[in-house]
Amino acid sequence: MSKNVVHILSIFLVAALLASCTTAPTNPSLVTDAGHRLDGDELLVLDPPADYLRHLPDLGMEVLDVTDLPGIGSKLYHLRLTDGAHPHHGRDRHRQRFPGVIVDAHHHYEHHAAKKARVDKTYTARKAANWTSEKRSCSKGIRIGVIDGMVDVKHKAFKGTKITYRSFHLKGEKLAHSGHGTAVTSVITGRGAWAGLLPGAEIFAANVFHKNKAGKPVGSAKSIVRAIDWMHQNKVPIINLSLGGGSNILVASALGYVAKKGTVLIASAGNSGPFAKRKDYPGAYPSTIAITAVDRFNRNARFATRGKYIDFAAPGVDIWTAVPGGGKAMSGTSFSAPIFTAFAAAAMKRLGLKSPDELRAYFKKHAKDMASPGHDKYTGWGVVQVPPIC
Repeated sequence: MSKNVVHILSIFLVAALLASCTTAPTNPSLVTDAGHRLDGDELLVLDPPADYLRHLPDLGMEVLDVTDLPGIGSKLYHLRLTDGAHPHHGRDRHRQRFPGVIVDAHHHYEHHAAKKARVDKTYTARKAANWTSEKRSCSKGIRIGVIDGMVDVKHKAFKGTKITYRSFHLKGEKLAHSGHGTAVTSVITGRGAWAGLLPGAEIFAANVFHKNKAGKPVGSAKSIVRAIDWMHQNKVPIINLSLGGGSNILVASALGYVAKKGTVLIASAGNSGPFAKRKDYPGAYPSTIAITAVDRFNRNARFATRGKYIDFAAPGVDIWTAVPGGGKAMSGTSFSAPIFTAFAAAAMKRLGLKSPDELRAYFKKHAKDMASPGHDKYTGWGVVQVPPIC
């Protein structure tokens, strides 16, 4: 091969690489540099200026819709990139033109459920937490938010339980019929064979998941922001988020806003394993209390993410949960988070604890250190072992 041919091929290869970096792939589910997914041609914007819309064509963008967020007092603009730019490039262009406006790519989120679990129908959330002697009246007056997937509100596990359910999937999207939302909710408030920790607690359940083109359930940053706003409108004091993905400034802003207003936010830490370096959000935000998972012997779950942002650990392996049509053993930090959420909700109602700092201080006293003394990146301040708070 001649030097001229090699030179021409080199130029062609470089040009192809540059083109791949500046255009969105045909698959709308784009993987970011942190391993998290986002929509390949969309942006989300909060509260742009009055003359905003006339500038969008010059930026290669168009408006898909505008959503009012009365709870947090904002307007959410959903944009599409029309010029094939990578969403990060589109976001950066937007920030240069409107430096004071909150804008980000449209991130997708996943459930923090592990793939395998050993079936033991007796190992319910109540048994895992050793709350077998808890009084039934403990749940009275407790209100908890669950931002997750669909919830089978007619399941026997929720008989007699007040559940206010709303779906925030986007227009034109298909619902993802996953059992995850039902399972997480049953850990908190399931009755009978599904023995949750606070049976009878009132639940506000928000579905933020839809089915992507591959048929898999994915959460939407836009849906999460709308769900947070809805929870705040309904004055829900504590919210469980058993999901994770990339850092999104709109989600962070919404969570930060409600946290400052007094809402307690509990999030799963992630299932990327002990050697992964990536952080999972919203668990890694300072506004949330991040919970990782241990097994019934208080050993770190093999799937559990490690990180300095982890606050506490709770049981999250082989938990028997309710799912549409019956029950299923489930594992993941998705299921350790609602166990801690139930702990925290009871402490808020019965002990008068209000802020995340007050809750952290209380649960530090009831956490068993499993690694080095003090805080560590595997179980945070330790495995929470708290007696029934009634």
